[in-house]
Amino acid sequence: MRTLKLMLAGIALLFASVAANASVKPHTNQVTQTDVVNMYINAITTGNTNNLDKILDNSLQFNTARGENVNTLNKDELVDFIKANTVAGVTVTTDTTVLSEDEGTAKIKVNFKYDGYTRTDILSLDKTNDWKITSVDSSTK
Repeated sequence: MRTLKLMLAGIALLFASVAANASVKPHTNQVTQTDVVNMYINAITTGNTNNLDKILDNSLQFNTARGENVNTLNKDELVDFIKANTVAGVTVTTDTTVLSEDEGTAKIKVNFKYDGYTRTDILSLDKTNDWKITSVDSSTK
């Protein structure tokens, strides 16, 4: 009888341990929407493109309005452009505004305020596994 009680107590303890470990744990290395926006801002302001490949979708379209013309860059062209055209030591301030968002998409407005002009980028983000930037519409004032 004593063996039966010990065996039942062991089985109950086993079930309690399994149930306690069954909770869903979030991925700690998953990139958030805020992380993506901050990495993009860092790349534009400093020229550091180390993490940029992780947050840009392979089908990215970067549209820049220059007067009546609109220039479009793909992912690789954008990364190359940032590497080649970022000037160190330039003072820039940024502010972000969430234009729209739901569980799988977001539109974020980022203003880059340089001395003498402001560049506005509208980021479109989609989430499949991680948040990625799928398109950017850029203009200057």
